Amino acid sequence: MIKRVLLAAIAVSALLLGGIWPASAAPLSPSDRTTSRNGAATVPAAGRDVAQKVTHTPDKDCDEARAEAARLHAHNYGCVTMSAPTSTTAQPNAASDVPLPKNDCTGDEDGNWYALRTMQCEIDPNVTYTYRNSDGEIIGTARFAAAQQIDLSTTSLKWTETDQLTMLESEGTIPDLAVSWTTTCSATCAPTSTNTWTETPISLGQNLIKTYTLEDKNPTNTYDYLDVSYKLTIGSPGTIKLLPPITWGGVEVRCDQMLSITNSSGCVVPWFTPTLYLSRSLYGASTDMIEWAQGSLSGHWGARNSGQPLHRLQSNADKAKNRNAICGSTKFTKDPSIPDDTCDEFPFAGTYESAALNGIDNGNDCAQVTAVQAGSSGNLALDWPTIRVIGGFSGSEKCVRGHIPSDLNTDAGGAYGNFVVNMRLADEDPFWLNVAP
Repeated sequence: MIKRVLLAAIAVSALLLGGIWPASAAPLSPSDRTTSRNGAATVPAAGRDVAQKVTHTPDKDCDEARAEAARLHAHNYGCVTMSAPTSTTAQPNAASDVPLPKNDCTGDEDGNWYALRTMQCEIDPNVTYTYRNSDGEIIGTARFAAAQQIDLSTTSLKWTETDQLTMLESEGTIPDLAVSWTTTCSATCAPTSTNTWTETPISLGQNLIKTYTLEDKNPTNTYDYLDVSYKLTIGSPGTIKLLPPITWGGVEVRCDQMLSITNSSGCVVPWFTPTLYLSRSLYGASTDMIEWAQGSLSGHWGARNSGQPLHRLQSNADKAKNRNAICGSTKFTKDPSIPDDTCDEFPFAGTYESAALNGIDNGNDCAQVTAVQAGSSGNLALDWPTIRVIGGFSGSEKCVRGHIPSDLNTDAGGAYGNFVVNMRLADEDPFWLNVAP
């Protein structure tokens, strides 16, 4: 599942021919994708979420660069723009025989960031260098594609980033070009600044690529939220930088040391909302109860298309209280017709949506269901695949409580526990829940 960020802004940087290359390079300005964290609705590829790339637009534009060129009696000058398409549809590259750079975002070359829980990537084919004469007339252009991928680990405070820049095409007259790219990470990162390229020549068809390592240093007793930003300059060596470099962001990493998961340190993409998949073939009636509740009760807990995410509850003491309120020994009577009958509840006791945290202190106030036997093969998930409702229900109940065979109940609960570890869910982190075949 991957999540991406859409950047719809335009950034402009202008350079004059005939001076010195700037000391700091001029900048360029991730089966369940959702709306971006910045509010722009998108429909990304299956499995990924989308968020918005944040680009800085300098105060001056190419017209002002022209005026500055005239003032300095410069004959020709260059202007660099970077714009992400407003649509998430991948942009064609028909005008160029040069292939786009490739990473996990291949197929979505639209300038948006996409992400999974431990990956974030983007490919932007719309970086344009425009070369103009002193009258402001275009005498040449070059188009570039920028690609980035960040790969995290839920069990390490180190991660890698791979950046690429490809010169796709050129028309007319342009000078020899070079690029400088700087990556900046939050104060607790090491290093805080990486010079990916410094005045590195680039020519038609060439793909620059570099992989480097970043690390969060000692996030003791706190969650470190690390923002990563970038700047890129494209111009002729020996140019005078007129404008601030193009800059952009959109990359956010969260790291912790033994806070979300005991005896473990790691990092995730915090704005990606993962999905817990529970299989009917493994958990039978337990999953049927969840799917029934998502469709029949007004809470629609964890249902992406109709409800809100569930949220992890980390406190073991609070989880025990929730469990006792709904399934305590004085509040639930086992059904002898069900093998090793147990009290199963949804929303889970280990979520903030637990009915016990939302005004219910007795599971008798939940909708009531029971597992239905369909066979005797010895495979519990096949033998007890569905549930039926006991009595009536209004649809406004804040929970469902079911008579479910013990192994189906505990195995489904174990799957949630493994999911918490694998996704490195912190307290209150959201997640979706989907019942699969």
